[in-house]
Parts: sequence; structure tokens; C-alpha cells
Amino acid sequence: MEILSSITSTVVELLIVPIRRSVTRVFNYSRNVQSLKTHLEELSDTKIRVLHSVEEARNRIEDIEDDVGKWLASVNVITDKASRVFEDEDKAKKRCFMGLFPNVTRRYKFSTKIESIAEEVVKINHRGRFDRVSYLPARRGIGDRSLKDYEAFESRRPVLDEILEALKDDDVDLVGVYGMAGVGKTTLVKKVAEQVKVGRIFDLVVPAVVSQTPNLRKIQGEIADGLGLKLDAETDSGRADLLYKRLESETMLKSEKRLESERKVLVILDDIWERLELEDVGIPSGRGCKILMTSRDRNVLSRGMGTKKVFWLQVLPENEAWNLFKKMAGDVVKYPDLQLVAVEIAKRCAGLPILIVTVARALKDGDLSEWKDALVRLKRFDKDEMDSRVCSALELSYDSLKGEEIKSVFLLCGQLEPHRIAILDLLKYTVGLGLFKRISTLEEARNRLHRLVNDLKASCLLLEGGADGIVKMHDVVHGFAAFVASRDHHVFTLASGTVLKEWPAMLEQCSAISLPRCKIPGLPEVLNFPKAESFILYNEDPSLKIPDSLFKGTKTLQLVDMTAVQLPTLPSSLQFLEKLQTLCLDSCGLKDIAMIGELKMLKVLSLIDSNIVRLPREIGQLTRLQLLDLSNNPRLEMIPPNVLSCLTQLEDLYMENSFLQWRIEGLDSQRNNASLAELKYLPNLSTLYLHITDPMILPRDFFSKKLERFKILIGEGWDWSRKRETSTTMKLKISASIQSEEGIQLLLKRTEDLHLDGLKGVKSVSYELDGQGFPRLKHLHIQNSLEIRYIVDSTMLSPSIAFPLLESLSLDNLNKLEKIGNSQPVAESFSNLRILKVESCPMLKNLFSLHMERGLLQLEEISIIDCKIMEVIVAEESGGQADEDEAIKLTQLRTLTLEYLPEFTSVSSKSNAASISQTRPEPLITDVGSNEIASDNELGTPMTLFNKKIIPNLEELSLNSKDAAKVCQGQFPADLFHKIRVLELQCFHDASAEFPFGIMHRFQNMEKLLVTHGYFKELFPCRLVDEEEHTLARILYLKLFNLPDLEKIWNQDLQVDQLLQNLGTLEVRSCDSLINLAPSASSFGNLTALHVWDCEALKYLVTSSTARSLVQLSAMSIKECKMVTEIVASKGDEAGNEIIFWKLESLKLDCLASLTSFCSINFTFKFPSLTEVIVTNCPKMKTFSPGISTPKLQKVWLSEEKDKGHWERDLNITIQQLSV
Repeated sequence: MEILSSITSTVVELLIVPIRRSVTRVFNYSRNVQSLKTHLEELSDTKIRVLHSVEEARNRIEDIEDDVGKWLASVNVITDKASRVFEDEDKAKKRCFMGLFPNVTRRYKFSTKIESIAEEVVKINHRGRFDRVSYLPARRGIGDRSLKDYEAFESRRPVLDEILEALKDDDVDLVGVYGMAGVGKTTLVKKVAEQVKVGRIFDLVVPAVVSQTPNLRKIQGEIADGLGLKLDAETDSGRADLLYKRLESETMLKSEKRLESERKVLVILDDIWERLELEDVGIPSGRGCKILMTSRDRNVLSRGMGTKKVFWLQVLPENEAWNLFKKMAGDVVKYPDLQLVAVEIAKRCAGLPILIVTVARALKDGDLSEWKDALVRLKRFDKDEMDSRVCSALELSYDSLKGEEIKSVFLLCGQLEPHRIAILDLLKYTVGLGLFKRISTLEEARNRLHRLVNDLKASCLLLEGGADGIVKMHDVVHGFAAFVASRDHHVFTLASGTVLKEWPAMLEQCSAISLPRCKIPGLPEVLNFPKAESFILYNEDPSLKIPDSLFKGTKTLQLVDMTAVQLPTLPSSLQFLEKLQTLCLDSCGLKDIAMIGELKMLKVLSLIDSNIVRLPREIGQLTRLQLLDLSNNPRLEMIPPNVLSCLTQLEDLYMENSFLQWRIEGLDSQRNNASLAELKYLPNLSTLYLHITDPMILPRDFFSKKLERFKILIGEGWDWSRKRETSTTMKLKISASIQSEEGIQLLLKRTEDLHLDGLKGVKSVSYELDGQGFPRLKHLHIQNSLEIRYIVDSTMLSPSIAFPLLESLSLDNLNKLEKIGNSQPVAESFSNLRILKVESCPMLKNLFSLHMERGLLQLEEISIIDCKIMEVIVAEESGGQADEDEAIKLTQLRTLTLEYLPEFTSVSSKSNAASISQTRPEPLITDVGSNEIASDNELGTPMTLFNKKIIPNLEELSLNSKDAAKVCQGQFPADLFHKIRVLELQCFHDASAEFPFGIMHRFQNMEKLLVTHGYFKELFPCRLVDEEEHTLARILYLKLFNLPDLEKIWNQDLQVDQLLQNLGTLEVRSCDSLINLAPSASSFGNLTALHVWDCEALKYLVTSSTARSLVQLSAMSIKECKMVTEIVASKGDEAGNEIIFWKLESLKLDCLASLTSFCSINFTFKFPSLTEVIVTNCPKMKTFSPGISTPKLQKVWLSEEKDKGHWERDLNITIQQLSV
């Protein structure tokens, strides 16, 4: 029965159920049709609701989710499908058998389709129940759009590259860019954003502007927009939480491009003025989210935000600024009548892109009068006419300075010459004006000033001046500072070089007068400035007379600086300045200055280069004096006894290159000069510059512990040359007994720059002169010693670091020097060494051992000359246990000079095997004179002087003829010289030698080429291949020296000048057969410096055609060329044509026995920038040139020292007067 029941069940399932379903479909036909129509109506209602939501989203500028679009498409498809089925309904209604019965087959098929579509409609309708149909789009980031206006300035490429490298660094979360207003910080970070997106360094870049008055909600909103996030929270902290979570979640998402890592997000915060709390905004740093910031203030980034990597964006160099100006202004700048004005206007924009673009575009279609008017307005910083963005940016920067003191220093800088502001001068001025409150000592004032100057530099309102102790001011910032000083403080100041035709009538309210190197119509008999506190007058005009009663109407003056004014006698009205605290009479040609003793309130007296012979006894009455500067007075022979000792408040005494006639106290009761012992009575002395030629007159306990700054020379033969600026310098040529004196020992421990000559009784410098290893020393020069064996002898010292801060070490003529370091110094010794020079040390075999490797890592320059047994630079100590694969790597080395080293074999005796076996060339010689290196190592393999793994970054190289031949023969790896920037080719003594041009293509980054000591008749061949042409195009500096057979530099058909298109400096010396520098039609559009010396066959320098191309030339000198008759020669040009040397500032003509004039043809020469002309030993020169214009020139100097000069109306008349 069970089997039968099972069979029956199966039959029912297989036969009865399908039959019943089919019959049901036939009989439920009408119900199925109605059901589908109902479902379609419901789907239509759902679609309408979704479309309403989509429309609302689009009105909110939101993006529609992809699945919504797909769903709407599926609704359309199913609706169309249902419509087509309903079209067949009439066929399904037709009946059969004379209309008596329905057509069962058709109804069955139709009903089946209806059921299927209805099920699909229900499913689609269910999927249409969306929670939301849209999302906030990620705002088109600054990295997603191409920067069409971005200018790829070459000077900015390194900064861009460094920022990108910092952003790639996993250890760096915060990166900053700072620079002055309008310099292009925002544009640069936009370019960074573009690059990181293209390079897939970051998946998402989100920008926000912070501004001086940060609006937290606005910043949050901009970042949220960039993320496509809607911030619904009401409070700032709630919005920050949402933002934080979103940024954190972004970095945790796996991106398609980063399957195994987090997504990376870069947040750009532009224009930060003060510390911004990232947590308050909602920004997580690290964990895939990095922040790039811009600011005008370095301190805001480094101190306020704790940024690890900060990059300074500077103004454009002059050539790039001019190119940008030309591009923005268009073809109009090519017109001769406009070009001169255009060049001046471009200079006045001073490298600020925002100002260059604005001014150039504004003048694009203007006529000459508009251009001239714009130049006048730029010169005087017309705020109403200046670009408003620049003005408002500078105004904001000034207003953000915290405190009146820093603003006062800023405005004071606006009254000085902008391109060279000495901090010592600022100290003299600020003390005189009493700018710092609650400060009584010079030391306190100095510290305050340095802090304020650093803050101004951090704010980019002051710039580094190119040397220690010097700052400068951007021209536009300087104009703004002068404008604010005039507007807010009634300061009367004019820019350097300005012509003042007459004194303004309304000056009674002036608080200060500053006229640095201005052309003035003379001085009034009485300066009627009753409220003035300072009077600054730099003036080199020898005809300017100082009225005796000049200062009767200025009794409130606290500062007077009359640098370079000729004052054989001081005006008697000076004694009325009872409030005067600073008096500067530098370069004034003084004689009797006894009157200064009446100025009892004086705190600062500066008499630099004043030509005084005797310091008057009355100076001893200045008991308030804190600073006395007598520098550069070599004729000063008498300082009366007990004058200096009366200056009990003195803190700074400068006697650099000055008084030497010190007497010994007590030996001569009738002595007529000061003694060194007097300085011991100055209890506050903290700065001392002094030369003591006789060490034996040095008093015991002379040097005080209070000395903070000193430059002290002891012994004959020293000079005051300053190769480097440090606050503490000693140059000693003394006996062993004096060098052990306590005061000397005290100063040695604090010295930063130390020179030692003729040391006796010393074998180990570090051990015997300072057992602590000279912890503060930065520069050490030792010469002429017969006893020194080691610089550091670790066997005699308890373990301590030797010379940890030393940057340069120079050793010269040390006959018994065996090693720099004996035994193994502490690891950090010499760890900062960058320059090492060794000469004439005959017992020295090597410089360092492998154990001192850390001391070599920073080396940038090594010079070894005339060391007869020198074998290697780095040697393995005997018995050393160095690893087999260990090799020293001088990764920072840029310059290596080796001369006269007959035993030299290699940089390192432990070059690793892999680097030697790559290629086995003959040794390459660099500056080794005539000595061929042929030594083999113990393995029989020629030692490689240059190994790319040892010196991977060498930038300067000198080759002789044999070296060049080896390079030509391909004995070295192809990429060995790719980083060489400076190449010298020398010692080609064979008369048949040809210039080895075939090696040029090996030096792909060469910028400087020096060719010396050879017998070539011509440098460049007639035919060049592409690689050689590309090499020439990269050369910026070309020097030719001692080439006696050289007749021409290149053949006229070659047009090398077109290949040397980037040449900036051309220097030619001692080329006796040279007929001309270049063919007559040559052009040098980028040449900035041209120097020609001692070329006997040369008759002229350039042709008139070439002269017209020298639009960038700023310096020209011609010396000792006895056949030169004129500088510019005509080759077919018509007289009367105009030649303009747009940028020439300096012209030097020296020892030109045949020179008659600059040019004998009647051209019109214009020198709009010429400020320096030096003419010496040119006996036949009777005139300069028939037509001449030099609007800025004020004097012709008769020597390089500029101690004698002459000027008579114009350059031609002056030259005529000099010839008479």
C-alpha cells in the first residue's frame, strides 16, 4: 500500500498539478490582467516619488546614486514590455467554434506572460524604496583641474620637487610653504595638488582657505564640500566630530588603486596667520591624512603648527620676472621707445608674480605716456594706484605684527637702503632712538633687536642679505614701509638715488628725515625741523656743503648719520644737540672732532673709515657711551692715555684694521698713547675687535669672562679678511707660554673661528689646547708648524667628542703631521665637517681611517695639494676588522682637488669588490699635475680613483690631456660624470693638440666650463653632432685662461653663439693671439658678465651688432689689453644709430694703453642702469663716446679701492678733465 500511495502521489504531482495550474491560468485570465494593471499603477506611483526626490537632489546640486539611475531605467523597460503585451490582449479575447467557446491556447499563453511580468513589476517596485537617491558630490578639487595659467619657472622647480618628496615621506605629516604676499604660494600648492593627483601620491586632495580671521565653520564647510559630506551638526565641535570621522574613514577605505593600503588624503590649508587647532577643525593628522599649509610667516608654520618641513618660496629672479612681464605685456615691449621704460617697470615689480602680471596686463595696450606715468607711481609707491591685492596684503602683514617695537624696526628699515641693511647699523639706530622700552644695556638691546629681525624675516618682511649680519628688504615692501612711515609718523624719506629739486615747505611736523644717497640741491642754512628725532644723510657728493648753523632748529634730534659727507670741520651747531644719543660719521674725512666731547648724552659713536689720525682727549667725557666703532682707520696713531678707561659704560669696542700703537703701562711714565691695561677698567665690555702685533705687551688676566663677541688678532702678519662671519674669532701667532695663559685658554673654548700660525710645543691640537675637544669651534686653520703630529690624539684623551661643530678644516705646511686622528675618536667627532683642505704636509699618508666614517658623511669639498706620500683619502687601519663589503661613501662630496700627489692611488683603500669589478679602468687623474698614477693594489687590480659608489654626487672635476683621452676611449661607465656641473680642462701642452670636444656629451649637466693652459688655435670644430649641441646649450659660464695660441673661439660658419644661448658669464684671460671674442654678427642675449684681461692681439671687444644683443649685461671689465683702441667697433653700422646697454651697472677699464674711447663712431649710447665706472691707466682716452646717456652715474672712480673719484657734469666731460 505504501508503494501504491507513493506512485499515486507522484502521478498527481507530475500530471494533475500542472494541469490544474494551466486551467487556473486560463480561467483567471481576467484577474491576472487586472492584477498586472494594479501593480503597474503602484510602480508608476513609486517612480513618480523617486523622480521627485531626484529633482530635489539636482536642485541641491547633488549627484544621483548609480543604482537609482539603473532602477529608473528598469522601470521604463518593464513598462514598455507590459505595454507590448497589452497590445496582444485582443487576440487573447478571440473565441473559437463559431464564437461559442474562448480560445484556450491563446488565453493560456497571454495569461502566462501577464503573470511573469507582474512578478517582475512587484520585485522592481520593492527595489524602488530608496532611503536616499543622491549624495553630495566631492567638490572638484584643486588637483582635479589643469592649471592653465601656471608658469613653470625653473627657479621654483626645486621647491616643488622638495615639497613632493616631503609629502611622500611617511615620517612627515605636516608640510609648510611660506613667502611674502603675492609671491605665488597659493599657485604653487595648487600645482602640488595637481602633481600628487597625477602621480597617485594621494587619492583625494581637499583645499580650504584659513585667512587672517579664520572662520571655523567656513573652513569646515570647505573641507566637507571637498569630501562630499553634509555637516548637519549645529555646534562647531559636532561638525568637527563628523569631519574627523569622515576623514578617518576615508583613509581606512581600500581604494581600487591601493588594494593593500589605506587611501591617502591631502588637506591643503591656505593662508594661515596663527596657530590653528586641527582637532577643533576636525582634521586628523597622520594615518594616511597629511596637511600642506601656506603662510607669510615661517614662525607660524614651524613654531605655531609644529611643521617638520618648511619651504621658503622666494621672489622670481630677474630674468624670469622679465620673461613673465614680456609675456603678459605682449609685443608692445619690443618697441624701442617703450623698452627702456618697460625694463624699469619690470624691475620695480621686483620679482612679485602678482604685481608683474597685474601691471603688465594693465599697460598692455597703453601708450608711452601711460608707461612713464606707471613708472613714476611705482617709484613712489602710490597706494591708490598700486595693485589693491598687493597693498591690502602688505597692510595685513604689517597690522599682524605684534607690538609697537617690531613695527618701529620695520618702519626704520623703510628709511634705509633696502638691498643691504646691516644689523649693527640697526642696533646703533634703535639705541639712539630709544625704540626698546625698559632696556638699559646694549646687550639687552642687541638681543631684542635680533629677535625682532628674526620675526620680520619669518614674516618675509625682511629677507636674508646674503651674508651674516646683513638683511635686505624687497623693493615693494620697502616702498610700503616708507609709505606707512610717512602716513602714520610724518617721516620724510626718499628712495636711494631720488633727485630732490627743492626742500618741501611744510616739514615742521616731520619726526624723521632720511635721504640715503639722494641728489639734493644743497642744505638750508638752518634745518627747521623742531620735532625731528632722526636725520640720516648718506651723500657722496663732494660739493655738498654743511652749513655751520645747520642743526640750530633741530634740537630734538636723537640720531644723526651723515655717512660719506665730507666734513673737514664739524658744524658748530652740532653741540646744540643735547638729546643726541647716536652719531655716525663714517667715511667723512674727519680732522678735528674734539667738539664731540660736548655731546654728553651720546651712547653710540661710529667713526668707521673716517681717516682720523688722533682720537681727541675730549672723547673721554662721553661717560654714557656704550658703543665706539673705530674700524678701518689704519692712520689712527694716537689715543691719549686714560681716555678709553674713562668710558666706563662701554660695552662694544670695534678697532678692526685700526689702532696698533699700544704702549705698556708702567714702563713709560711719560707715555703718549693708550695701553691695553686701560681696557681692563671697562667692566661692561662684551664686544672687542682688536689687533695686538706684539704678544709680549699682553697684560696678565687681560681677557674678561664677559666677552661675548670678539675678533682678536695676536702677532704680526694677520689681516682682517672675512671669509666667513662668526661672532668669535681668534688668530694667534704666539709662544707656548702665552697660549697657556688663562685668558687665552678661556677664549679658545668659546672661539668659533680659529687660526693658528707657527705653534710651538704642541703635538696634539685638541689635547693640548682644549681637552674638551673644542665643542664650539666651526672653522680651524693651522699653518707653519714643525711639531704638530695629530689634530686629535685619542690615546691621550678621556673619551670625548672632538670638533662636533667643525665645518671647515685647513692644514698648511705642517711638516710632521702624521694623522688627523690618531687611534679611534668618539663616533660623533668631525660629524659636521664640510670642507677639508690640506697642503704641504709631507708626512701625511691619508686623511681619515674607516673608523671615522661618520665624520665624512657631510664632506662637500676636499682639496689635497703637495703631500708627497699621500696614498688614499680614507684608509683601513692596520689590524682593522672592517667588513669585506664595507666601503666609504662620500655622498655629499661636490668638489675634489688633488694636485702634486706622486703616491696617490685611490679615494679609499677599502673600495668594495663589486664597485671595482663593474669596470676596471685605468685610474683617472684630477689635478695631479704631471704625475701619472699607476699603483696597483695587493690583488693586482688597478685601483679606481673614482668609484661611483664612493663619490656618487661629485659636481666639480678637472682633467688634463691624458685624463681626457681616457674618457674619450670610454674607459669609464657612461653615467659616471652625469652630475658634474663644473669641468676644467687643463695642461694640453702639445702644440698639435686639439680641443677634446668629443668628451663633452659625457657631461650632460655641465654648467661651467674652464679651459686653461693649452695650445689650441680654435676651441669648437666646424661640425657638431646633436649631443654636443645640447651640451653647449647648457653652459652658463665659460672661462678661457692662458691659451697663448688661441686665435678664435669658434669658426664664423658654426654660429656657436646660437648654441651658447644660455651663457651668462664669459671670462677670457691671457689669450695673446686672440683676434676677436666672436664673429661680428654674434649675439649673446643672456650674457650678464663679460671680463677680458691680458689679451695682447685684441683690438676691440665686440662689434656694434653684438653690442646690441647684450641686453642682460650687468658687468663688463677690460684690463691689460695693450692693443685695444675701442670697446665697441663698427662693422658697417651707420653712425647715429642707438645702442642701449639696458642693465649694465659696472664698467671697468684698466691698463689699456691704446684705448682712445669706448667707441669712435658717432653712435648714441644709453646706459640707463650704469652706476659704477672705474678708469685707470688709460693715457690715450680723451673722451668716452660722441653720444652718451648715463642718468644714474654720479662719479668716475680712479681706482678699484674707490678712494679717488671725479665728476664734472657728464661722462664725456669727466673723461676729458681726467685726461688733462
